Amino acid sequence: MITTIVIALFYLFVPAIVLRLCHLSKMADKIGAVLICYLVGMVFGALVINDERYAIPDTISTIMIPLALPMLLFEVNIRNWSKMAGKAFLSMLAGVFGLVIAVVLGYFLFRESVPETAKVSGMLAGVYTGGTPNLASIKTALGVPEDLYIAVNTVDMLISAAYLLFLLSYAKPLLSKILPPYQAKHGAQQIETNSLLQEEPKLALIPWLKKVKTRHILAAFGVTLLCAAGGAGLGLLVKNPAYQMAVIILSITTLGIIAANLKPVKKIQGSFDTGMYLILIFSVAVASMADFGDISSKLLPLIGLLSFVIFGSMLLHLLMCKLLRIDTDTAMVTSVALVCSPPFVPVVCGAIKNREVMISGITVGVVGYALGNYLGIAIAYFLQGI
Repeated sequence: MITTIVIALFYLFVPAIVLRLCHLSKMADKIGAVLICYLVGMVFGALVINDERYAIPDTISTIMIPLALPMLLFEVNIRNWSKMAGKAFLSMLAGVFGLVIAVVLGYFLFRESVPETAKVSGMLAGVYTGGTPNLASIKTALGVPEDLYIAVNTVDMLISAAYLLFLLSYAKPLLSKILPPYQAKHGAQQIETNSLLQEEPKLALIPWLKKVKTRHILAAFGVTLLCAAGGAGLGLLVKNPAYQMAVIILSITTLGIIAANLKPVKKIQGSFDTGMYLILIFSVAVASMADFGDISSKLLPLIGLLSFVIFGSMLLHLLMCKLLRIDTDTAMVTSVALVCSPPFVPVVCGAIKNREVMISGITVGVVGYALGNYLGIAIAYFLQGI
């Protein structure tokens, strides 16, 4: 009993240590909290987790996604979607359409070499529309094995890093030869985005901890429990166990979006950060369950599939932006918002020296978080049915 409690506490508190490390160390911050949590989970699993203790991380990882998902969506405001610039909206549609084409083509090209190709394709559609939370949610919805999930996420980090490096270096001069230039609109939007580029100060431990608002966390947990319970109830109405978890995840997603537009929920601060903390707990737990002796054989075909999907969808996105006369800067921030998620939008905006497109880019990324689960699960079931 004591061993079970100690192991559970390890999973719950390791992400806090990792986040603090990333807060203080530039090197750790570059590596990323998710990857560090995976590495810690791998080592812990190899040293501590055996068949008798397997149920502990299995239970924790199963619980975390239904709890995290609504919190990640509480900051989604559907009313703000209408404020998205027209070109950014068209670029988002082009990006999602290009992604779907690339994922489907990738499925047919790699289905003989990549295991559970339909499920992997669904995860890729979700993560390259939204982000890591969508990848984790779709993994849970489709019942993807832990070792395959870790392998996909590891390769995703590598290929996404190469993609981001391209955007930060050669993309702007190269794409400017193909797409029209951005027409500057100086004004309120630029002033509004200035604060988003400011680096967070490295606070000492006590001030850093004081940033956590307990009442907001409790409020977020209260609402998310209602959403999770509602989603579980709707899922139990489905008699076929093959679709039950998918219905639960999609129901929780829908209830989270609905709750996000209620006035009391809008007042809750830090719900996204709390949800991401639960994703980090999930990451440590899942990594500790994976069979890493089987991962190495999956890496090479996964590198091929993910490279094809990322760069293939980027090429299709570029071609459609050319046809729609979407400017270079808008195309770039839309692409990075979909492929790498909203936090990377300010990074690209800084590299291309254009803050005016930041709000549109971040909005595209937030929309992607909301749509990723629907798109990913739909594509997975579509490909399984072919």
